[in-house]
Amino acid sequence: MHDNDQNQKSISLILPAWNEAEVIATAVAEADAALSQLTVDYEIIVVDDGSTDDTGSIVRKLAMANDHVRLVEHSPNQGYGAAIRSGFASADSDLVVFTDADCQFDLTELDRFVLLSNRYDIVCGYRIDRKDTPLRCLYSKVYNLLVRLTLGTGVRDVDCALKLFHRDVAKRIQIAGNGFLVSSEMLVQARRIGCSVCEVGVSHRPRMLGESTVSVQHIPKVLTSLTRYWWNEIQFPAVVAPRPVDNWVKSVAISADEAEDRKSWRLPMLQIGLLLIAAVFMLTNLSYPLIDRDETRYAEIPREMIATGNWILPQLNFHTYYDKPPLVYWLCAISFKLFGISEASARLVPSLAALATLACTMFFGSRIFGRRVGLFAGVVLFLSVGFAFTSRYLLLDGVLTLFVSLSLFTAYEAIRVNPSSRSVPSGRGKLVLGWWIASSVFIGLALLTKGPIAIALWLPPVFAFAWLSEADAKPRWWHYGLLGAVAAMIAMPWFILAHQQDPTFLCQFFYKHHFARFAGEFHPKPIWFFVPVLLIAGHPWSFLTIPYAKFLVGRGETTRARRPPALGFMLLYSLWCFAFFSISACKLPTYLLPAAPPLALMLGHYLNEILQDSGNPTEFFFARLWSARTATATTCVAGVSFVLFVVVWTGDSNFALFGWATIWAMWLMVSLLPMADRHQAKIAWASSTGAAFLFTVMVMHQMVPAYSRSQTLFGETSPLGDQLAVAKSLPIATIDHEFSEVPFYLERRDIPNFLNVNDTGVADFVSQAGMSILIVDDLIGPNDLADQLPKTAKLTKIGHRGSALIYQATNTASPPQMALVPDGQAQGAQR
Repeated sequence: MHDNDQNQKSISLILPAWNEAEVIATAVAEADAALSQLTVDYEIIVVDDGSTDDTGSIVRKLAMANDHVRLVEHSPNQGYGAAIRSGFASADSDLVVFTDADCQFDLTELDRFVLLSNRYDIVCGYRIDRKDTPLRCLYSKVYNLLVRLTLGTGVRDVDCALKLFHRDVAKRIQIAGNGFLVSSEMLVQARRIGCSVCEVGVSHRPRMLGESTVSVQHIPKVLTSLTRYWWNEIQFPAVVAPRPVDNWVKSVAISADEAEDRKSWRLPMLQIGLLLIAAVFMLTNLSYPLIDRDETRYAEIPREMIATGNWILPQLNFHTYYDKPPLVYWLCAISFKLFGISEASARLVPSLAALATLACTMFFGSRIFGRRVGLFAGVVLFLSVGFAFTSRYLLLDGVLTLFVSLSLFTAYEAIRVNPSSRSVPSGRGKLVLGWWIASSVFIGLALLTKGPIAIALWLPPVFAFAWLSEADAKPRWWHYGLLGAVAAMIAMPWFILAHQQDPTFLCQFFYKHHFARFAGEFHPKPIWFFVPVLLIAGHPWSFLTIPYAKFLVGRGETTRARRPPALGFMLLYSLWCFAFFSISACKLPTYLLPAAPPLALMLGHYLNEILQDSGNPTEFFFARLWSARTATATTCVAGVSFVLFVVVWTGDSNFALFGWATIWAMWLMVSLLPMADRHQAKIAWASSTGAAFLFTVMVMHQMVPAYSRSQTLFGETSPLGDQLAVAKSLPIATIDHEFSEVPFYLERRDIPNFLNVNDTGVADFVSQAGMSILIVDDLIGPNDLADQLPKTAKLTKIGHRGSALIYQATNTASPPQMALVPDGQAQGAQR
């Protein structure tokens, strides 16, 4: 006797089968017996997925004898997912059940499934006391754990092949895959459309007949499929509008927000306005003295290029400098030729590179995410402490950041996700060759800027993104070969010419200054070094770290829909840059600079989300208000601290410093007043942005120039310049430090540099010079220096400036020469 409620429900049971001739008749018989006890209206749909045995013919005979049995055939084999998909399409009953055709489940237990279907849309079984081998059970436990963590299915036994669906749910679920992720895909979609799911324990039988299709060899394939599915459907599932690919130089609409942006003239004008403000910030007040050691080094090398006429081998203190390629030196030398040798001419190169980096970040941000995001990304990048500092500082990293960013942005344009291709097997789309070649050109320029690091930063994120994403184009091996060939055409001529001039150059360049440097021969730091560096360099935006991390891992449908695939590329780009330099034993804070543009785009996208008008005032509440106000307060406190430090350090308390202190104190008080206001997110972030801008102006246009003037040996305001430069022929040597500013400011090429105080050449230099000036690292004590001099030498301390101790060395055995300091100031001893 059937239950009245159950009799009202018809049931379709789907049995996917592949080479199940030995067991299929038993499976159909058990299904028929179990369903007949539940309802009079049922059907058994056997999907023969291209079997090569007699499975199909057996089912046809069973269907002829039993009206409840139906056969659906595939030819050839299409996979488990296709079998379920065909079964769902054929099912017409109120409830749809599927199970495997290997008789591993007791179908009489379906009565509990049917009963629970009154309350739930989907009922999933989980196997009690599994009869599989211990190894197979271990695989299953690990797999289920990974699926729960990555996909959020919420069930303990996702691949238990006994599940019940309401027909409308089964029809709504779109199964795209054909492999092992079918069950996970169904449950993810069910959660996405708001279906209720419950689990019930089921008995599990050992497989006695038939042939299992699962083996340990499938593990790599399963993990690959799981990773790709998680990336495209869970982590970055947002779909963007298709784009044309016939003209790669034109910006294209990619979203509704972007289409709206292009109708407005305000956003482009605001971007131009931001660039103008940045240009004023970066290109003015550049004439303060060069800061030792990087600025003096990278200004002196191009000066020596001009002085020697050798533009192939870089030289420092007129000795071959093996560390870096020549592009930045060439650019500085050209600037010197055009505008004269000066601090401003040298700093013009990093300033223009920073301005170009800002412009390209906004340009590609506008193309990829929309103009609002492009604008926000520009603001984030410009006002980040690390970028603002390096934008006016003569380093190779700023120019490297420009070319690496351009190489990665153009590579993304070449393989950008095309949503229309999601129904097409990946890799069949056409790669946009123009963007790809542009990427190779920028890689070649990056190689000439800082060497192989350009390839190390480019290849992993591009390869990983192409492998992970459902892209309309996947680079083939010949694409990578073409890219390498174009990059080599740009960079290789210089390597060849450098090797011809100095056969030891390439060994020194590649081994000592790249592989050995990576291993920690220079600047070794702990692996966590870049964590505080990133938080400080990212101020004030680093206060978004916690809410942004929550945004990236959130599984809510609203949150997931806000994460486009492009965000995944930027995440790969920035994470790899951070990981690569963290793994390297050699670390300097500026190494992370190439990660700044993608991080700015990520945070620009996030700011656009949190600052949009929202009907839910609590959405992004922490990021909208508390992050902004905490950042503002921290900036104000830092501003006051900087002023107090300068006052204590220099003893100077001028009107400008008093004015800055007043501004920061007042801004801090004003920023604290609206702390409890929940409806002023845009004002809060505008205040934080304004405070960050003032802070960067104060530090970079006043504090840093003041610091450089207090430390320089021969630059503007140094009292030593006139004193030591009275005679162009006065012998001068630098010891235990490069002190590149000495030949730069004195415009001389006869100043030897001794890398170690114990160098025997120091004594020879003093003996031959008669009277000379020794500029020594202040870590070297006077006795250590005096021990290296001839016994007839008299050592007199002239002064201490920056990291240098300046001595006058007089060889009393030589004819008397004019002393530079009175005898009463002598602080040395005749030996």
